[in-house]
Amino acid sequence: MTIVGDLCDFWYASRQSGLDPMLCPGLKSLAEFRSRGGSLTILAGNHDAWLGPLYKKALGATFIDDRLELTVDGLRLHLAHGHRLGGTSLLKRAMESQAFLKSFGGLPDFVADRLEGRLEASNERKRDADDRRHLAVFERYANEADVKHDLVLLGHLHLTIDRPIESPRLVVLGSWHGRGNFLRIGEGNAHLVRE
Repeated sequence: MTIVGDLCDFWYASRQSGLDPMLCPGLKSLAEFRSRGGSLTILAGNHDAWLGPLYKKALGATFIDDRLELTVDGLRLHLAHGHRLGGTSLLKRAMESQAFLKSFGGLPDFVADRLEGRLEASNERKRDADDRRHLAVFERYANEADVKHDLVLLGHLHLTIDRPIESPRLVVLGSWHGRGNFLRIGEGNAHLVRE
């Protein structure tokens, strides 16, 4: 199994990463999957780029800082979270820094709660425009991808996109707010599953 970033959110990375990760049902399920012999690779997303050591230790996961190229069941894949491809504001890039993460983690709870609420409200207001801007970057990136890839798989957006007739095929596994999407690969095909 490969997770294309943002397994955990910014709040967990900045304020809760010192807690027992097995208190989180999702992380516990992934650890159990690994203990049964499953393979787990996690690409760094903008929310969890600094959690690689935790994912390695607690989950036994392979953590990839940037992009991953692999062949699965005959399909040549290029995977990335997508936040480093462009389209991100200077403020958001600064918020991805380890210095910002540590500073936010040291704030009193009531201050952090208030800042998070304001940021989330701002994100909601700008989400559609941000997604359109990132999607334009993602489409250019996929169009410029080396022809050796059959599929470019990205995350980061809140939109789920599947462009199966293009070459390479572009799939964006978005919409992590309340929904899950995944790509199932088998028999030389990739099927987008939307929950």
